[in-house]
Amino acid sequence: MNRLVYRTEVAAARSVLPLLERCGVFRFPRTVRIESTDICNANCVTCTREIMTRPKGVMDMALYRKIVDECSHYRVSSIHLHNFGEPLIDKALFEKIRYASAKGMKTRLFSNLSLLDEEKAAMLVRSGLSRIKVSIDGNSRETFEAIRRGLSFDRVVENLEVLIEAKKRLGSRTPEIGLVFVETDENRHEREGFLKKWKGRVDSIDISSYHNWAGGLRDSDGKDMRALPCLRIWQTFTILWNGEVALCCMDYDGRVKLGNVREDTIYGIFNGPRLNRIREYHLRGAFERIPICLKCEARR
Repeated sequence: MNRLVYRTEVAAARSVLPLLERCGVFRFPRTVRIESTDICNANCVTCTREIMTRPKGVMDMALYRKIVDECSHYRVSSIHLHNFGEPLIDKALFEKIRYASAKGMKTRLFSNLSLLDEEKAAMLVRSGLSRIKVSIDGNSRETFEAIRRGLSFDRVVENLEVLIEAKKRLGSRTPEIGLVFVETDENRHEREGFLKKWKGRVDSIDISSYHNWAGGLRDSDGKDMRALPCLRIWQTFTILWNGEVALCCMDYDGRVKLGNVREDTIYGIFNGPRLNRIREYHLRGAFERIPICLKCEARR
C-alpha cells in the first residue's frame, strides 16, 4: 500500500472513531454473542479446542434471560447463540431461541450439525431461528474428516439434507441456511466442487480464510499487520457461558476479561473504563499493550 494512503487511513480512523463515540453511536454493541456452551463434540484443526484451558459448561436460563432482556431494552436486532462449542449440545437451546424470538430479536447459530436429527430439525424451524451457518470444510469424506476431526462427513451431509427438507415440509423461509468453507492448503482443491454441489441449494456459501485466533494457533507472518484499530471492540460483545465477558470472539480462552454480566450490565461493561482504555490503545496503535491484539490477524 502507498505509505501516504496508509497514513491517511490510520489518521482518519483515529479521528472518526472518537467522534462517533461522542455522538453515541457505540453506546451499546451492535452484535451480542452469547455462548450457550463451550462444550464441543469435535476437535477441528482450525479451532483452539486443544489449547483452551477455561472451564466447560452450559449457560443457565436465568442468566440467559437477563442478557436477552437487556438486549431487548436497547433494541439489539439480533443475537448470536454461539462462540466456542457446539450449540446443539445445549438441551435448552430451542427454549433460548424461542425466548429471544418472542422479544422480537433475530437469532443466529453456528453449528457443525452433527447432532441434528429429524425431530431437532423440525424444532429448529419452528423455534423462530433466523439463520444457521454450518461448517463443512471439504467436499469428500477424507478431506472433511481430516479437518473436522471427530465428525462424520456422511452424517453431517445427511443432516444438512434433513434440515433443508424440514424447511420445505413446514413451508418456512427460516432459518436461512449458510455454509462455511474455511479454505486451507488441505482442502483448497475441493473448493470448486463444493460450490458446484451446494450452490442454489442453500441460502449462502462463505469461503473464508484460516486465521490464527489472536496468535493462539500460529504466529502471524507479520505481513500487512496494519495499525488500524479493530472495530470489534466498538461493535461486538462476547459473553462466555458463565457470564464472563471476553474481549472479543477471538479471545478463545477469555484471557482479557472485561467483567461479568451476572454482577454488571452489558451497558456498564461496554462503556466501562477497562474497555475504553483498550480502545484508546487501539487508537494510539499501542497494540503491544494488549498482547492478544498484537498478533491477531483479524486486524488485517
